[in-house]
Amino acid sequence: MGSGDPSPPVPAAHFQYRRTPRDRLWALLFALAWVAAVVGGVYAIKHRNPAFIHLDYSDPASCPAHPDAARALLEALHEKHKGDWSPSQFVQFTGRWLALSAGLALLLGVAFVKLFQHHAAAMTKATVASQVAIPAAMTAVFLLNGQGTAGLVFGGLALLTAWVFSLWREQIQLATRLLGVSAHGLAANSGIITTTVLLNLAALLAVLPLGAFLGFAVMNGKAIPNPAREGRAECVDAQGQEILCCSWQPNGFAQGYSGGAVALILWVFLLANQVRVFVTSGAIAQWYFAPAGALSATRGTTMRSLKHAMGPSFGSLCLSSLVLTISQIMRQALEQAQENNREMGLIQMCLVCLAQLMWSIVEYLTKFATVMMAITGEAFLAAGRHVTDLLVRHFLNAFASTVWFTPLVIQLATLLLSGAWALVSGGSYYLAHRGSGLEATPGINASVLGGAVFLVTFFILSFLGGILLSVLDAVFVCWAIDLDSQTVSQPDVYAVFMAVPVPGRAVEQPDGDIMYGAGQQQGGGAYQPPNVAAV
Repeated sequence: MGSGDPSPPVPAAHFQYRRTPRDRLWALLFALAWVAAVVGGVYAIKHRNPAFIHLDYSDPASCPAHPDAARALLEALHEKHKGDWSPSQFVQFTGRWLALSAGLALLLGVAFVKLFQHHAAAMTKATVASQVAIPAAMTAVFLLNGQGTAGLVFGGLALLTAWVFSLWREQIQLATRLLGVSAHGLAANSGIITTTVLLNLAALLAVLPLGAFLGFAVMNGKAIPNPAREGRAECVDAQGQEILCCSWQPNGFAQGYSGGAVALILWVFLLANQVRVFVTSGAIAQWYFAPAGALSATRGTTMRSLKHAMGPSFGSLCLSSLVLTISQIMRQALEQAQENNREMGLIQMCLVCLAQLMWSIVEYLTKFATVMMAITGEAFLAAGRHVTDLLVRHFLNAFASTVWFTPLVIQLATLLLSGAWALVSGGSYYLAHRGSGLEATPGINASVLGGAVFLVTFFILSFLGGILLSVLDAVFVCWAIDLDSQTVSQPDVYAVFMAVPVPGRAVEQPDGDIMYGAGQQQGGGAYQPPNVAAV
């Protein structure tokens, strides 16, 4: 990943090197939102209530109804022993193990990408086979322990899974070839991995203070008697079940700030994801459309795209990530509405399903609009219109139904490797500490350590697996541009995508031949759909 010259001597066709700033208002809005969150967070720290941490919520005296009694309690607060397991002891005993496991998880992430680069077929087959092997192993365990019913359930699941995968043989082979295409593009632009990791760290650094401010904001409030007690002196609910005596009631500022902070955190993470998609797509497009043998056109591709993302297109990325943030919030609200109203009528259920479908389409088109922005440098809405026109004109929207198996393979492999590494880390810790007299709860510590390692590893592998999928999306749009231009820029990639059963994609020239060479007749200009291209 070198710096490269902004305008290489032999530019790649269809890729726009010279950019003008777009959607700058949205970049300003993002900056103002972040500054407002910091100012609100400072206010939250100065006005926090320490009772949030030190109260014993199981003691009714911790939340007296009378204000004077509550004030006296706050002045006399002290911490008490909370149980045998201690978070401080957990950090003391497992801190090094957790740090080592997290560091090795990064190496596992690199190996994860390399395996898909060089052994896509083996990884796909292993992932598919594990979906049959795991329920089959559970079947054997249950049968050996005399639990016939559970054994039959898992046995049926194993047979059903094997039968379904046998029906999907063609999709599995296609997923293998597509992952090979993605890995091929990633190998040609290895700087994408480093940039992705750095973007990940930058997103975490941007979110960490917001998360801390959010925690302090929640501490702005007071303890109140648990509403489930309904005025009872005893700490029981209407059914007589024991409950916590007290609840914490955040004040109006805390509630408003928490909602805004959560939305901003989501926006930051989605912005980082959009920058990753943009940088990956831009680097892949420069490689894809580069003339054969033109090494200068592929130097510094990742850094060039990163400069475009953090410069002229940053406002567009703020807008695209804001659209995704709104979509996520709306979909979560719809799911919450379904849970709270399980007696929906048929019309209501249809409306909810239509709304979910609408937001799914918005997210799908936003993803490809970001890819098009990375190639052409257009504003977000213009790129969305052009890529939608491109997909519809060639019936390539059907592509989504033919490659769904590829993300599934990545997700399953991520889940399996994360679970395996968590078991290895937690199990190794337990075996090394089970006889230690210094540690009171080695089993609990090992379980918590395994859970933490799983979360860290899953986060890393999901992020890196997303690189492969982003590369595949970028290559797909580049291939669609090839179809629209009736050119073939990467013959090997072209052959793989031609195996995808998508209608309406004949690209032969009038004389029956296929044009190779990345459309150099276009003189290196940015791609434009026929209906907006200059005549």
